[in-house]
Amino acid sequence: MTPRRWLLLVPAVPVALLVAVVLAGDWALGVRVVRPEPTTEPPPPAAAPDAAPDPAVVRALDALTTTARTDPAAAVALLDAERFHAAVARSDTFRAAGVAADPVGGPVRARFALAAAVRAGGLAFAPASVEVRRVGPGVEADELVVAARHRGGGRAATYRWWLVRSAAGWKAFDLEDVRTGVRLSRQAAGQLGRDGLSAEVKAGLAALGPAAEKLGGGDAAGAAAALAPARAAALPRDGYAVRCLIEGGVAAMTGNAAEARAWADRAAAAVPGMPAADYLRAAAAAAAGDWAAVVEPARAYLDAVGPDAPAARLLGTALRELGRPAEAAEAFESGLRDDPGRADLRAARDQARALAAGR
Repeated sequence: MTPRRWLLLVPAVPVALLVAVVLAGDWALGVRVVRPEPTTEPPPPAAAPDAAPDPAVVRALDALTTTARTDPAAAVALLDAERFHAAVARSDTFRAAGVAADPVGGPVRARFALAAAVRAGGLAFAPASVEVRRVGPGVEADELVVAARHRGGGRAATYRWWLVRSAAGWKAFDLEDVRTGVRLSRQAAGQLGRDGLSAEVKAGLAALGPAAEKLGGGDAAGAAAALAPARAAALPRDGYAVRCLIEGGVAAMTGNAAEARAWADRAAAAVPGMPAADYLRAAAAAAAGDWAAVVEPARAYLDAVGPDAPAARLLGTALRELGRPAEAAEAFESGLRDDPGRADLRAARDQARALAAGR
């Protein structure tokens, strides 16, 4: 297998679907809305919202992303291929392929995957800046899950990193776009286990990227059509969860809030612990004017990833509509910590403060 086969690991689904879900969330609040089976891979424990980031963790991510920009080959040494391979082997896609984990050759092939992902760069591995937002425990005692805001090229996105403590300090071994639920190890599993997957499943997994690109371009009908192979296949749970998020984005963009919420619930049931499902659930509830149903998933998303302007807008608007202006002002203020240039958040914060003061 050549390294070039791994180039799908980062760019295709995360960028397109990130745009789509952001649009769905902002579109849901673009006008005043009139009120009218579990995975065997355990989700990481919730991060402590007020945990101060360990300086060693901050330095490790800064060193990795800086090196990825300047010397991708050297950056691979800052990643833990063995722990990455273990994450791949835990994924439902890998188990569905019926391929036995290879303790010798597996980490070698995993390192090829990591090297190709680093070379692909982009906002995932080679952003201009990284700001650590949340740090929490991972599945194993020596692991951490770190939510970080990446910025570069006029764009910003939040990723979750999985880190493991080694003799040389913290090393990263997995990466997830929090708005899409797409994780590097799960994409790699589709390649490492490719020979054990049926033609229908391979076609279904391959359809997710083009469908997400259509959705990201605002073409909901095209996205739905592109999903046909995925709908026809019995996808592994992790692939099915991504399909659910795309289906939910299509539903949100076509005005079907109830269907969008149902797809978000299916995604969460397939792969628990994905912030993407919470965001879609909150955006869909806002589109339906069900403000009480916005609060819990919006807060869950923000607790997992830290300040996020679109999610803060959802939460603040819901709290304002529920007659809780002081809390709404705090939510809008948290969004400004993510994006100080958002005039809409500043105006909403000021309005909520005035309401709270009885003015």
